Formats: sequence, structure tokens, C-alpha cells
Amino acid sequence: MVHITTSWRGVAVLVAAALAILGVIAWSLSRPDENTPDLGTRTVQAGDVEVTMTALALNGSGAVFKIVLDTHTVELDLDLAASAQLTVNGAVADGAVWEGQGPGGHHREGTLRFATPVPAGATADLRVIGLPQDVTGTWSAP
Repeated sequence: MVHITTSWRGVAVLVAAALAILGVIAWSLSRPDENTPDLGTRTVQAGDVEVTMTALALNGSGAVFKIVLDTHTVELDLDLAASAQLTVNGAVADGAVWEGQGPGGHHREGTLRFATPVPAGATADLRVIGLPQDVTGTWSAP
């Protein structure tokens, strides 16, 4: 007859191993999908302001862009959510949300989000007004 004894040390080792495995799984799920296409970055000069727009997501959940504004001469005091307009296949999307640095200074960086779905294959135009010149970037949704 085989007698199996369970010690607290053995249980603790099993729990620690299970937590480690769950941690690895959670980490791998939180990483960007390596099969996601590179949507691209558009850099546009608006007078003395360099505007860099990177599409992070264009899908059924909406559109997300990383925005970077750089200058040495102009005060960057515009309201980016109010100054941004997204057009998807010719239809204007409402409700931009800015998550980033507030107005002022010579460098601003943050994320601009639109909840309007972007269908696969759609053309998405992001326009920012209120700078020395208006800027537009264009992407095709994967």
C-alpha cells in the first residue's frame, strides 16, 4: 500500500508554481500582437511645429493615435481633443479624447482616441487644426 503525505511545503511549492505560470500567461497576453500590422507614422511640418502622428489602432473598437508636437518658437496651447478631426471613409467621427500633456510649452505628447469604429480596409484621415498650419495624416485600416 502506498502512503502519500502532503506537507505544507509541498502545497506552497505547487501554489508558487501555479502563480508563476499564470504570471507568464498574463504577461504574454498583455504584449502587443506581433502579427498586428505596422500602421505607420506620419510626420508633418506645420510652420515651426513638427507634428508626429502614429496610428496605434484602427479597428472595430475605434482609432488610437500617439501624437507628438515639438517646437522651439510657438506656445503649444491648443486643446488637442477639440482640434482633432477623424474622417473614416468620408464620414466625420466625433468625440476625440486626449490623454497626455496639457496646454503650454514647446513639447507635448499623448494619445488621441476616437470611439468610432474603423472598418477593415477603410481610409482614415486625422486632421489637426489650430497650429500655424493645419496638418493631416492618412492611413488604411488593416
